[in-house]
Amino acid sequence: MCAMTLTGTGIWGWPAVKNRILRKGTERRGYDSSAYPRPEKEQLERYAEAFYGLSKLFQAMPCQKERLGDVDLEELFQGVKEQVCAGCGRRDDCWEAQYFDSCQIFYDVFEGLRSDGELSAQVGGRLEAQCAYPELLIGVMRERYGQARTELMWSNRMMEQRTAAGEQIYQTAELLRRTADGFSSAPERENRIRKKLRRELKYLDVELCEIRVFVCDETRTEIYLLLRADKRVCVSAKSVAEVLSECCGEKMRPAWNCRAAVDDRPVYFHFVPDTKYQIFCGISRITKAGEMVSGDNYAFLQKDTGKVVMSLADGMGSGVRACQESEKVIELLEQFLDAGFPQETAVRMINSCILLQNRQQIFSTIDLCMVDLYSAGCDIIKSGAASTFLYQGNEIEVISSSVFPTGVMQQSDYESMHRQLAPGSSIVMMTDGVLEALPPQERERSMAELIGKSATRNAKEYARRLMEKVYLMQKLQARDDMTILVGTIWEK
Repeated sequence: MCAMTLTGTGIWGWPAVKNRILRKGTERRGYDSSAYPRPEKEQLERYAEAFYGLSKLFQAMPCQKERLGDVDLEELFQGVKEQVCAGCGRRDDCWEAQYFDSCQIFYDVFEGLRSDGELSAQVGGRLEAQCAYPELLIGVMRERYGQARTELMWSNRMMEQRTAAGEQIYQTAELLRRTADGFSSAPERENRIRKKLRRELKYLDVELCEIRVFVCDETRTEIYLLLRADKRVCVSAKSVAEVLSECCGEKMRPAWNCRAAVDDRPVYFHFVPDTKYQIFCGISRITKAGEMVSGDNYAFLQKDTGKVVMSLADGMGSGVRACQESEKVIELLEQFLDAGFPQETAVRMINSCILLQNRQQIFSTIDLCMVDLYSAGCDIIKSGAASTFLYQGNEIEVISSSVFPTGVMQQSDYESMHRQLAPGSSIVMMTDGVLEALPPQERERSMAELIGKSATRNAKEYARRLMEKVYLMQKLQARDDMTILVGTIWEK
């Protein structure tokens, strides 16, 4: 009997339990002035144009070929002629007087080798009548055809890698362009906040050295403050956030990686608007019977843009290899999202990265759910993943995917959906091992019934109850790795 693990919950904030440390050294720490570079639109646009130009070079490179072309066939035939026909006394008859007949026989032999590796009796008879060394010719052509196929395979693999690299460069250019368009300074508001904030911070013995106000996505305000406190005091960033909220007319909070307190060193502090909603997360996992590690991996990630990402990856198979596959996908996903790439772009770039690792043949599903804590909007992306269930009110919506896992196809294949959530709504994500534990007929319907019966306000308890029911249906013998993520959104 395998061990059963039912742990983990959190409130954003930050999850209380995770299957791995998403960010090493998450304790608040000080940064010098270079820690928060000031985005300048013109400079970012120049960077974007440079990357666009580089990506065009990759796009202009030759595309993959499914089969040998006319030039390849001509080279193959010339090689065979030089090796077989060079010393033959009938060379002039074959390649001058009967040139077209010889070319047709060469082509028919080639087609036979390409289709099933064998020659038909008709082609064999024609070859024996035409050629003085039919067996030698077939052997040489078979050898050279194999070499040509190998060269074509490696050429296509290189083209595939170039395409993947070009896609990554293009998506980087897109990110820079969106960043340039999304950040706009607000000098008038900046001056207004500066005057009032400088006066209010004096009561805390804090000096405002510099302020930069940026309007992101046309609605959300981000504020960078260069602060220094008197040597005799130490003021928390939360206290500064309260003063800042009064000065700018909206509730602000320190960013997740902002220094915890102001001291006598001038340091930049980053403040973002507080969110309207919060999300509680729960996790429940069971490893396949007989395995030491689970092939499933997951992550919770909170961004300063007010978005929370729940992600789940299921490596092909089980055990250590599957764990490594899904862990690599989760790590890449976290890195790209943390860098600011949109989730669709992150999935495409992960697919490109996996294709570049051609020798390892990494395949993994991606199930990603991003919740906006300002608007309660929910964006779901699935790449070969099991169904996701949205429980709102008394209704349960099933969101399924029918695309290939990441790393299978050269062009990333995924399905994207948007849903509007209401307070109390629950998102239930799971790997295919959970659904496959149910009776083959109407698995999704059976899971929807279990979700309705297991519903509770506590996300941790919700995931535990649901996994417990599925586990009992397997008679406490898991046939595959099983992971369930639950996220419940509430208004603050």
